[in-house]
Amino acid sequence: MDAFRRLRGMLSVIAAVSFLAGCAASGSSPLQQGAAQQSIARQGAVGGAFAGTPAQLRARGLPEPSLAAQRALRSAQTGHHTSWMSPGAAKSSTLLYVADEDSNDVYVYEYPSGKLVGTLTGFNAPSGICSNKAGDVFILNGGGSTVEVYAHGATSPLRTLDLPGYPELNCSVDPKTGNLAVPSLDATCGDCIAIFQNAQGTPTLYTPSGQEGIPGCGYDDDGNLFCDAFASGTRKFELFELARGSSTLTQVSVDASSIDPGPLQWDGEYLAVGSGSSGTIYQIQLSGTTGSVEGQTQLDGTGWVWQFWIPDTQGTKKKPQATTLIAPTYAGSAGAEAAYWKYPAGGNPTKAITGFQQPDGAALSKGKS
Repeated sequence: MDAFRRLRGMLSVIAAVSFLAGCAASGSSPLQQGAAQQSIARQGAVGGAFAGTPAQLRARGLPEPSLAAQRALRSAQTGHHTSWMSPGAAKSSTLLYVADEDSNDVYVYEYPSGKLVGTLTGFNAPSGICSNKAGDVFILNGGGSTVEVYAHGATSPLRTLDLPGYPELNCSVDPKTGNLAVPSLDATCGDCIAIFQNAQGTPTLYTPSGQEGIPGCGYDDDGNLFCDAFASGTRKFELFELARGSSTLTQVSVDASSIDPGPLQWDGEYLAVGSGSSGTIYQIQLSGTTGSVEGQTQLDGTGWVWQFWIPDTQGTKKKPQATTLIAPTYAGSAGAEAAYWKYPAGGNPTKAITGFQQPDGAALSKGKS
């Protein structure tokens, strides 16, 4: 273990030097270089050795480290323990899955109690998570190019899906068809959206024009897919729609100058968008090819919130007046945790699960009733 820690520390220093050199070579601003230094320092403080997944670095406006550096660091961080699950976990009606990028593990809890009932291991910087009506859980390997699919409460994957590039910050399943949408970057199709029919096989790829990264995608209750993006050159918020049954992306006009593109989820009435490091979730009302920002939810005590989950809104039309939002967060006043907030009220969390290093994504899985 001591040898492993020394190796991880050495790799951390190498990565830091390489990363900052990359900032200078790419012409990054002093603010961005400072953010890179703070990111590396923060990671070291919580026991990590990596500044984030390629998608997270892109979202921050920072250069991505080389493939060789990523592989070396992730190899050094791979745990030697095995997956486990409590005997009764698969029979639990609802399980909460939380991805911890820095430990390369996904932790499984009874919901809403927060009791740990299992750990899934062997991932490559697990980041975003989503689930379908059958309770299958889709876990993005943020430092690789695959999606691992697990049945509710299982310890071994059902299958592995290959992405055209790195996964972005979240994924989404169409409640009508079961299709899985995963935005990808640095892919064979550029920065694009991969859609797997019935969450299997080889994806169909869609590339919105005029963008440089698609951090989030979310299906609404009718099976329409919405994805936000960074506008080329300006990195301003853009929104695209792939309407149900269509094979053509259309741009949705939204006056959202205050929003940074981020993970998306349909909340039953609005498109909920997580924005940057502020811990703010914005609600966008959609009408045809236009959208408007109707409100916001402030999650107090948070730092970076990469991918959140709003329970019981997939495939429904109901106003989110008394539901819960689950979000993993780190570098906030409360440190690394996965917490529950009232939604859309926000404020202080009503419950928090701790013990993480760098939690990135969370999702609920419903068992068969």
